Amino acid sequence: MQILTELDSKFGENLKTFLAQGHMDCREIDVKARAIAAIGQIASEAEGLQPNQSEIAPIFHEVFSDLILSVYFTGCALDRPAQSVLRRAFELGVAIVYLWDLPHAFWGWKDDDSDLNFNDMLEHLSKKCYKSFLSSLNSPCTEDNLFDCSEARRLYRTLSNTIHGKISTHESKLPDRFVYNPEDWKCNLDLIGRVQTILLQLFHKRFPNYYIEMSQKIPAINTMI
Repeated sequence: MQILTELDSKFGENLKTFLAQGHMDCREIDVKARAIAAIGQIASEAEGLQPNQSEIAPIFHEVFSDLILSVYFTGCALDRPAQSVLRRAFELGVAIVYLWDLPHAFWGWKDDDSDLNFNDMLEHLSKKCYKSFLSSLNSPCTEDNLFDCSEARRLYRTLSNTIHGKISTHESKLPDRFVYNPEDWKCNLDLIGRVQTILLQLFHKRFPNYYIEMSQKIPAINTMI
């Protein structure tokens, strides 16, 4: 068990360094994470939800939890776990919007162990017919894209390289492995912030009323998205 004790000491020191230096860099991430949680709370309390939507609403809080875990792992200099849990947050956040109006897909995912494909979800949300659907709901959907689909694919690819163990993501043989590194720290925080921005753009377009109510509670978000 000695190695676990040594790792706990090392990660604890990394986190102390991170907390001592990271307040300003984490402020925007904190606001965005709380905004996502607030939208989820508003959605959970909304009237007239369909059964699948009532079950989807709590997923906002799962996304929030994963985002905070990603920041925590970043602070401990656990870069690959930080990126792995961030990919999960990204997938779940996109799935919220994708599944909201597709009850059959939701129940297949929940009860029949059907898998969701990230690229298929992006393609669905990028279609002109989906934007027309949002327009019919009086959502703030114009001719521009709901979100930056190319950026979403790039981010997902980067995070997937970690999941799939690409050699470029290996750390165990690096001399500064599992040690606080300002460059790695800023890189991971940048990834987290970019994922949050895409998700909030999606939530704004699909849930404009929830988003407006959230922005009244957390006005700082209006200067960030």
